[in-house]
Amino acid sequence: MAGHMRKRGATSWQLLVHIGTDKRGRKRYASKTVKGTKRQAEVALAELVTEVARGELLPSEPISVEQVVERWLKAKSARISPSTVSRYRVALKHIIPAIGSMPVARLRTRDVEDLYNQLYESGQSGSSIRKVHWAMRQSLAWAKRRGYVATLATDGVELPPLGEKRPDLPSSVDVRTLVERTLVHDPDFGTAVAFLAWTGCRRGELCGLRWNDLDLDRGDVVIRRSIAAIPGGTQEKTTKTGEARRIALGPVTQELLREHRDRCSARASACGTKLKASAFVFSPDPAGRAAWHPSTVSHRFVAACATAEIPPMRMHDLRHHSATALLKNGVSVGEVMDRHGWKTLEMVSRYRHLLEAKDRQAAETLEGA
Repeated sequence: MAGHMRKRGATSWQLLVHIGTDKRGRKRYASKTVKGTKRQAEVALAELVTEVARGELLPSEPISVEQVVERWLKAKSARISPSTVSRYRVALKHIIPAIGSMPVARLRTRDVEDLYNQLYESGQSGSSIRKVHWAMRQSLAWAKRRGYVATLATDGVELPPLGEKRPDLPSSVDVRTLVERTLVHDPDFGTAVAFLAWTGCRRGELCGLRWNDLDLDRGDVVIRRSIAAIPGGTQEKTTKTGEARRIALGPVTQELLREHRDRCSARASACGTKLKASAFVFSPDPAGRAAWHPSTVSHRFVAACATAEIPPMRMHDLRHHSATALLKNGVSVGEVMDRHGWKTLEMVSRYRHLLEAKDRQAAETLEGA
């Protein structure tokens, strides 16, 4: 398979590789414009020929926006978690119906901007639209590297306002009521709810917890892994940041976990097996060989809120409650970040109103010193 190039400017070259014919028998070419010396253009042409030979370029019809985003996500899926793939899928649901059929080479900045404005007018938040924008930028950059487009239609796009986002916060009374009543109706799940509320862990981290991660004598736990939902089951992976973290446990949490371990050991013995140190702390299996499915945990949480007769809340709201309670009680930002596994200060900005109140209190304290 041969290709050729032609000079378009002092340091600009157009690369062309034949990729078949259209329905009318007309020749079609993969085209790409590069800048540099003639030698650099020859290298780029060889790479383009290789891409065509591997079938990375469509042979006959112009490639559409839908084909680009789908092929980009398929290529990216091997390097990201299943939960991240699911979030990208949500973004694609906004992109494909609106501009999916458009040839990607004809996509312009105004088309992308119109899409974002339509989403904003339909009630989508600025944060949600930025997730769509991220998927658009990444997929179009992927398309440009393969010669499908010469420019990025996302360049220069004006995004709708982000607005200040404050997390939804359940009241301390509702959280306490939920923990106490769930412990009565379902001690195993009640222990899980208490663990989430008092450690600030993520749902997947709760599901991935094993008994050898806990040191109940010392009173701490190491969060090493997470369980993610994937089509047909679950997948064990690292934490969201890729790093383990150690969290101190309060005396009530330690006691609840000891009682939970006794129940798990008794169930294992009744089934003629033994609870190993590597067993999952929360498991549908008496021997603890399988983790709770994250989706099942969420469904049980909704039912627990109803049974406790408290206003509906999301399981993730317990994490916000944990961070808020710590900040309100004077725990440093650094300690809250370490405990919750925050990698950057971006999450801290959501609690800015609490930090501002603490700063005002500090100013008054200094004046009275």
